[in-house]
Amino acid sequence: MTKATLVRWSLGEFYDDAAVVVSELVTNAIRYGLRPGVGYPLRLVLVRYERQLVCMVTDPADAAPTMREPDWITETGRGLHIIEAMSRAWGWTPLLQGGKAVWASFSII
Repeated sequence: MTKATLVRWSLGEFYDDAAVVVSELVTNAIRYGLRPGVGYPLRLVLVRYERQLVCMVTDPADAAPTMREPDWITETGRGLHIIEAMSRAWGWTPLLQGGKAVWASFSII
């Protein structure tokens, strides 16, 4: 979906970076955002503004994403570091119905 959308928006050159960031956002949402018995789905949202591309994933958890020290043995804890390194900016916002949206943006000037 990410590739098809970016190509349709004539932003195919952003696909490699956006694909890594979207993968990390979705992985974090699955790993930390899903709760047993909660039917709230994950959502991927791609938004193109005049000068930026925003990739956002929503999940049902209310807890803020937190950057942590990577674990070099189990190879975890790198997701937000990768998102920060590859995007212009990232952040999160609570959703009115509960849960949160975690986003990363790219400059497309």
